[in-house]
Amino acid sequence: EFLRAINQFADTLTQMFLSSSSLELQLWNNYFHLAVAFLTQDSLQLENFSQAKRTTILAKYGDMRATIGAAIRDMWYNLGHHKIRFIPGMVGPILEMTLVPELELRKSTIPIFFDMMLCEYQLAKSFSM
Repeated sequence: EFLRAINQFADTLTQMFLSSSSLELQLWNNYFHLAVAFLTQDSLQLENFSQAKRTTILAKYGDMRATIGAAIRDMWYNLGHHKIRFIPGMVGPILEMTLVPELELRKSTIPIFFDMMLCEYQLAKSFSM
């Protein structure tokens, strides 16, 4: 249910709070921090469970960390030219995501780091931030 709510929040943000005139920086920050808190919660760290419990959870729900990680990546790219407003504030939360030992999640987060560096360099021609 919580994952479904986060996805609804993401849809609303994209539809109503993304244009230059209506970008709500705090709402977008809240979305990213909420999504990272969700995927890093202890109850989703499947590698800490027994093999039987892990198998049961994966069969019933899949790995929600990979799902929300892909959603975070997509939301990051939806920001377009607004991304620079989230640097360096989102570096820590994205780094937290990459520390979760799940391959698909890392495939979603590493490109965000690269994109952050690219945005910074295109704007400032340096990596000072």
